Amino acid sequence: MSAAFPIDSVRDLLGLAPAALFGAIASESVARAGRAVVTTRPGEPLRDAASRMWWRKMGTLPVLDGGRLVGILTEDDLLHGLADRLREAPDADESLPVWDGLLAGATVADAMTPDEDAAVVPLGTPLLAGLQATFGPTRRRRRKSYLFAVDDAGAPARVVSFRDIARYLVQLYDGELPDDVFASTAQRLEAQRVAWRVLDLSLGVLRERESLGSPPDSLAPDAGPADTIEKMVVRARGYATVATPARGPEEGEVLRGICTRRDVLRALKHPFATLEALRAARLMSGPVKTVTEVDTLCGLFKMLAIEGFRQMPMVDEHDGLARVISMWHGVGLLAHRPGTA
Repeated sequence: MSAAFPIDSVRDLLGLAPAALFGAIASESVARAGRAVVTTRPGEPLRDAASRMWWRKMGTLPVLDGGRLVGILTEDDLLHGLADRLREAPDADESLPVWDGLLAGATVADAMTPDEDAAVVPLGTPLLAGLQATFGPTRRRRRKSYLFAVDDAGAPARVVSFRDIARYLVQLYDGELPDDVFASTAQRLEAQRVAWRVLDLSLGVLRERESLGSPPDSLAPDAGPADTIEKMVVRARGYATVATPARGPEEGEVLRGICTRRDVLRALKHPFATLEALRAARLMSGPVKTVTEVDTLCGLFKMLAIEGFRQMPMVDEHDGLARVISMWHGVGLLAHRPGTA
């Protein structure tokens, strides 16, 4: 932790973060400039939409009907759609095709999240208000991982991801933001001062004081498709770590890999994929980059923003899996504080 302030001020410092970091800029200002908003329609075959998401490297597609936003299709929606179908077919053979069997005939409308359950704000809405919408209540088993800024006609003009938020925080910390993001130099300097202090906090301090991240709840490497997908949707995590028990005097788990939403989309890009492709050992990515308690919040956001990770496992001094910190956890720590709604 930075020696610039005592540990007892951590809670107060985090209380300053929401308004200082996110209150003075528009939601759409942190979206990637020049990136077109790619959309879908309710009746499009789900397989076609999922394929486009993979090849265009997009985690969500706004769903339009008559030019207006009526819903969103995200990687989480695909994940939960798979989980629902697998629960209905508990004895399905692993040779069953996903698209022509388990999800046969599925359209975007069958999987999408309706617009009233998405984070949607008008253009010009302060980013803090937009982020509060992403952490707002939901009637579905989903986390709101994207913020949609719509124009006066109700069409999505910008899509803001949590990775965009992480990139903005890193640029603010490093002094690399465009001049027009803040309305005044004074606002930018105040936000940067808070960013320097809060992003220099160590993950160990934040884990102790704020319970940052989630405890490990891992799969075995030989977990089948149903168990793998089910573990990923529990508590709307969107990922599952794959680990084996540690050997030797230390306790805990040894991280072997991680299954993410992106891994599921990668498996689904194959038109003839079978359920066997959703086994933990086939789905997981590895080796996995990790963080430790001495890493800072700034270092975490840099890995999330630059390298594209959405979850970072934290390991202890024995390299045992201690915690998993997601982008959702990191942004929520700074934006979703009591009294900032």
